[in-house]
Amino acid sequence: MGVEWGGLPDEHQGDGLGWPMLCPAFRCDGENPMTGRACINGDHQGYHRDTTGAEWLDD
Repeated sequence: MGVEWGGLPDEHQGDGLGWPMLCPAFRCDGENPMTGRACINGDHQGYHRDTTGAEWLDD
């Protein structure tokens, strides 16, 4: 799986150390059928997961 930069190396983004955040290069386009929230797992197999921690499978 590839990654892409979430910011510049000198930007402070949540970790307090000044390191950029990494996120999956291939985002999952799945949406939770009950809530409409997007999957945050990136490129994956199996269960989707949203920011609330809810898991679901494709129908």
